[in-house]
Amino acid sequence: MDEKLVAPCGTYCGTCNFLNRKEKPSCSGCGNQNGELFWGKCKLYACAKGRVEHCGVCEDFLCDLFVNQFDPAHGQKSAFTRAGLLAYRRRVGTQKFIEMSERLQKEDEQRE
Repeated sequence: MDEKLVAPCGTYCGTCNFLNRKEKPSCSGCGNQNGELFWGKCKLYACAKGRVEHCGVCEDFLCDLFVNQFDPAHGQKSAFTRAGLLAYRRRVGTQKFIEMSERLQKEDEQRE
């Protein structure tokens, strides 16, 4: 578990298929790249940086910026999945959030 791979938007980059791939596109994680990802600049990262640890503790959470930034492969519901994970992170802390994110990823892989 690497806390450097926890993005402010509710994504745990440690479970991302693009993390440190040898082929392109590849990514080393939102925090390691200051929100400058292979697909472009992350507006959520830019908004949270220097203001809050993660979007779930922001006074404006659940804002339009958050809701409208979603994974096209999973549709808009992915924003609401991240919102639930951020609420969980706010309540139990980052380590348990990472554990939950990893468990959910394994469950998704088993379903495929």
